Amino acid sequence: MTVVAPVAGRMVNRVGARPLAALGLAMQAAGMGWLALAATPSVPYWELIAPMLIAGAGVSMAMPAAQAAVLNAVEPQQIGKASGVFNTGRQLGGVFGVAVLALAFAKAGGYAGPSAFTDGFGGAIGVGAALSLAGAVAALAIPGHQAAPARRPAEPVLTTNR
Repeated sequence: MTVVAPVAGRMVNRVGARPLAALGLAMQAAGMGWLALAATPSVPYWELIAPMLIAGAGVSMAMPAAQAAVLNAVEPQQIGKASGVFNTGRQLGGVFGVAVLALAFAKAGGYAGPSAFTDGFGGAIGVGAALSLAGAVAALAIPGHQAAPARRPAEPVLTTNR
């Protein structure tokens, strides 16, 4: 997050939000899919590092791009509202995502033992990968990169003292 997100935030101005959001979510999907397939009771931790790095780099690339797409789509006086709506949607998505993944975990496995746990983990992470892939496809609908429009300075408000 501390490495990829700032770089992605700067790249949005050059390449646009669409490629970064789509690529980032595709990377997250790939990393999570790899995790879902690799998770077994006996897998050594070091074998999970690469897929976690890929998934983490992907989400770190997608989030600044998505936020930039939202904020660049509104007039300056609407940025506060747009930011509030975006963050509310992000928080609600996180809550519903946890609920969906918990359901997937419960359906595929459980806490009965290591094998049941990794079955549940694999199922939940697989669902997360599918949702990330759906997000990558949806990100392709973000409008293409355009040069930032020249914004006029706000007009002064004239008041009269009577």
